[in-house]
Amino acid sequence: MKKETKATLENLLLVFQENANPYQAERMKAYMRNLFDFYGLQKDKRAELASPYLKELVASSEDNIDDIVKFLWKQPHRECQYIAMEYIMKLHKKWTPATLSLFEYMIANNSWWDTVDFIASSLVGKLFQKYPQLIMPSVQKWDNQNQFWFHRTTLIFQLKYAAKTDQHLLFVQCEKYMSSKEFFMQKAVGWALRQYSKFNVVAVREFVDAHQLSTVSLREAKKYL
Repeated sequence: MKKETKATLENLLLVFQENANPYQAERMKAYMRNLFDFYGLQKDKRAELASPYLKELVASSEDNIDDIVKFLWKQPHRECQYIAMEYIMKLHKKWTPATLSLFEYMIANNSWWDTVDFIASSLVGKLFQKYPQLIMPSVQKWDNQNQFWFHRTTLIFQLKYAAKTDQHLLFVQCEKYMSSKEFFMQKAVGWALRQYSKFNVVAVREFVDAHQLSTVSLREAKKYL
């Protein structure tokens, strides 16, 4: 990583530390089941503080994209992972098929719904629209992963596809995981069906009627039916 880039990142962390809110930090940590430390920076405050540093990083990160994301991803405070996701999203025009490996790193590490859901629906989903040839090899690969966050990604990467959702793939993945005992998988099945029902209510109703979904999945899927 370039010396200037490292300095920008360190200055960003210093500013976050100087503006930390211990009271909010404890509340945010408790909300996330005490899995991550927080500076206690609410979204608007975090954006305000990070803005000048993000501009510097975006402007000078041509050869450091993976290094910057991974540096932030390894930090103990959750706000750093949020900034990493905002940073990589700003560089979406520079994404290539190779960017997928970075997204896989982000899914596999420091994993929880607050990062995985954004990565799946906003990053992976956008990358797959740009390079649709990546979809099936990735879904097949992730189905064989031991970590259920990858399985969740196969269900929700199409959340923003609207009427362009691949219905067949969606229903295949829902059938594959509808018997999961994991809450986050049950929620994802229902969430994916609920979102698609906005654009094809008949197909989703028929799917729901034909399958025995968990209580969690069914509750989510039927919200617009």
